[in-house]
Order: sequence, then structure tokens, then C-alpha cells
Amino acid sequence: MAPLDGIKVIDFTHLLPGELCSTALSDLGCAVLRIEPLTATLGQMLPPIIDGHSLYFWSLHRNKQRISVDLKKADGVKIARRVIKDADVLIENFRPGVMDRLGLGYEAMSALNPGLIYCSISGYGQSGSWSEKPGHDLNLIAESGVLAMNARDGEKPILPSVLVSDYTSAMYAAIRIASQLYERQRTNAGIHIDVSMFESALSTMGIMGTALLYEELHPEVGHYEYPRELPNYTVYECSDQRYLAVAALEAPFWKTFCEKAGIPELADKVVKSVDQEISNKIAAVIRQKPLSDWISIFENTNCCVSPVSTIEEALRHPPVQEHGVVHHMSHPILGDVPQVSSPLSESMAASTAYDDRAEQSASVLSELGYSIEQISQLKLEKVIL
Repeated sequence: MAPLDGIKVIDFTHLLPGELCSTALSDLGCAVLRIEPLTATLGQMLPPIIDGHSLYFWSLHRNKQRISVDLKKADGVKIARRVIKDADVLIENFRPGVMDRLGLGYEAMSALNPGLIYCSISGYGQSGSWSEKPGHDLNLIAESGVLAMNARDGEKPILPSVLVSDYTSAMYAAIRIASQLYERQRTNAGIHIDVSMFESALSTMGIMGTALLYEELHPEVGHYEYPRELPNYTVYECSDQRYLAVAALEAPFWKTFCEKAGIPELADKVVKSVDQEISNKIAAVIRQKPLSDWISIFENTNCCVSPVSTIEEALRHPPVQEHGVVHHMSHPILGDVPQVSSPLSESMAASTAYDDRAEQSASVLSELGYSIEQISQLKLEKVIL
């Protein structure tokens, strides 16, 4: 039994922060019902596309029921209100005000369902002078300082391959929701959770922010000393243009690293700041051998040295097999779809893709008490698929 079995979540999300949040809740056992538009969402069109289906989309929507409802029509809003009435959680990531204009804002839904935990994920929060600003992950990491710290001496900032504000806001939202579910057991009260993607990204700058606010220590762009660019905490190029990640911060790790790398003269050096002379000496040594040789040299040693792996290599590492990291989703068109499991679940059973939105819409409405005739009429009026 999963920790959140029996919790009903209504998912109005359409972009990664909200979609990933509801996926996390689903992996924890929640029954998630997605309310989607009649047309394809952006996520359904993102590559890779196989046989007309987005693997991006299906990596985020395992085990979620899906219905298509036109929320611009009164009957569509009625359907939404009926599913919300008995829900535990609602998640949305529209710009502030959109749900209110649809008649599905927090105040109205709280009156309908006083115990509802209503979570809004937006770029800059539900209030304040920036609340109406549009923005995607790139804008938010740009404004939060994250992007600037990925630059080097006046060079163009490097875009992280991980969507920092999307992932952090999704996880913060899931944590807030789970904690409020626990709190609700005591109070029986719902709440409006406001998660800002900007603030989520800014939180990753916490160490630097504290230093700046307390001591007015201004981290140099791209050269904040911890945890980046110390001689014992950086990446070195090998002779085959592959890379070795060295994180020998503690003295025992550093000593072992120096001995195994063939530079014992550095073993007694205390490294606490950027030291270009030491970095250059290590770089010259590491550049003498290919990555495979260094992997063999450091294998089973106690010094925090790792190859910079490709995704293909990462999926072949022993923990992937030993811990059952890959699970399988059954899709009616794509068949068996391997997926990387969530660490939120100790063990993930095979998951299901609910692909037929028309069938799901009819099934959900039937459970709500709609007759076959009413469902047919809603389809005819293009309220549902």
C-alpha cells in the first residue's frame, strides 16, 4: 500500500511543473484525474514522437485518468465542479486569475469543498507586482541568478540541461501538498498553497544568498568557490576527451585520490579555495590517460571519483538493475514503454497509460451519475470528447 492511497487529486496542469507535481503524487499512491482541453496540449506535441505519441508526455502521465472538458462552456465547468466537490487536492498552473475567471478559483472551490487543498504553481506567485508576468523556466532561472552562475568570465551563460525552476517548484509543491494532507487530519481545513517558480529557483541560490545578505560577500559570476571549481571538486578532461568528476573534499578522500592519481606530493595539501596551480597539475596528470583507465584505477577506492556518464551509460550502472529503477508502462499503441522510476516509491509496479480520453470521459461522467443520453448530448455539444 502506497502512503497516499485513497487521496483524490484533480489535475488542471498543462506544463512541466504542475504535471511533474501530480506525477509525484501519483507515484505516492494518489488517484489523479487530469482535466484536459479537447485539443492536444503542448506536452502531447513535444518530442520524441513515436507513432503520433509523445514520450515526453507519457513519461509524466502514467497511471493518471484523463478526461477532456471544455471549461469555457457552462456544462464543462459543472463537470469540473462535480469532480472537485469530492476531491482532496486540486493542482493548477495557469497564470493567476485564470481559474477565477473560469469560476474555479480557490474561494469558490473552498466554499464547495472546505477541506480542499488547492495548489497553484505560477511563475511569480499569486500576488505582487510580478504576478501577471509570463515566464518559462529560462526566464525564471535568468531572473533568479541561477543562469548567471553558469557563465564564465564574460562568456554567454550555459543553459542547464535540467529545468531548474520547473523541477524545484514541482517538488516543493508536492511536499507542501503532502504536509497539508497531514495537517488536515488535525484541522479538517483546506488551504490555498501558492508556489512561485521564481522563488523555487532562487532557493537553489541559498548559500550564496545568505553570504550576500549577511556579509555582503558578492560571489563572482561563474566562480563561486563552493561547490564549484575547487581543485578537489571539479571535472577534468581525459586523453580521449571524456571527463572525470573529482569530489575529494574530505582529507581522507583527497589523500587517496592523490595517491591513486600518481601525485602523492599533493596529498598533504589542504585545499579549501581555488588554487589554479594545483588544478593545473591535476589536469595535466588526468589528461595523460583515457577515461576507461581512470575508471579502473579508481574502481573500489574510497575517494569520490566518477566518470561523467552519458544517459545511456547511466542506465547501465549497477544500481539501476539492483534497485529496479526502470519500470514498465503498458500503452495501447506504443506497447511496453520502459520508464525511469521515481525515488518516491520503494517499488513501482507496472503502470498504465490511459490514452483514450473519450472513453475515460464517458467512464468518469458515468461514475458521477450522468446518463448515457446526457453524455451523448455533451459530446454532441462539444463539451467533452
